[in-house]
Amino acid sequence: MELDQVLIGCPVRDRGWVLPRYLECLSGLDYPQNRIEYAFIVNDSTDDTLAILQEFARWSTSPVHIILKNMGNRHSSSRGAYNISNLVVLRNLLLQIFLETECSSLFSVDSDILITPESLKELVKLNLPVVSMLVRNDHHLGELGYYNIMRLQGDHYRPLQDFPRSGPIPVDCTGAVYLIQRWVIEQSEVRYHPHRQGEDVGFCEDARSKGIGIWCHTGLESTHVMIK
Repeated sequence: MELDQVLIGCPVRDRGWVLPRYLECLSGLDYPQNRIEYAFIVNDSTDDTLAILQEFARWSTSPVHIILKNMGNRHSSSRGAYNISNLVVLRNLLLQIFLETECSSLFSVDSDILITPESLKELVKLNLPVVSMLVRNDHHLGELGYYNIMRLQGDHYRPLQDFPRSGPIPVDCTGAVYLIQRWVIEQSEVRYHPHRQGEDVGFCEDARSKGIGIWCHTGLESTHVMIK
């Protein structure tokens, strides 16, 4: 049985310090390279991000789409200084690029996430509409056990801290690294939207409003490189 054709990518800004490790992890996936395409949206970068991606494209055996979309963002690219409105535009552009391919799934992997070799194959096997793997989101806060999965409590999304670690669980919101099936974007027209807690929350809210479940495979965990 032939595996799904998957597009892997994300918006990228000033990530030259981690991109080589990120791209090495993508290249090391236990997944046929002829079933993978890549797409990176380079925006407002002042470092060697573009050059690193162009070099990756030269030796990659999979198609690599590199798109330049500067947003005129003069703020820092450091964590906590992101412009959510700009990220909504950039992530929706990634969805548009995805729909222009023949890929059946989009593997959205932020550029500071180091994924494990088996992750993509295991997520594809689940055949879920939107499913992530675990990512720590608290290295800058200490050992608090905050991950990229949340439940809605009142009008605020709060991190789940007590959950099984053996397989897929339903969640209200996820982000950072997740697989999205094509029909979610093409037929149901789920898109990113601004939200005070981030554009991933806007995406998940749009999906859930259309009856689409959000999941996380808690048996898979990647590394979040939050600090240079």
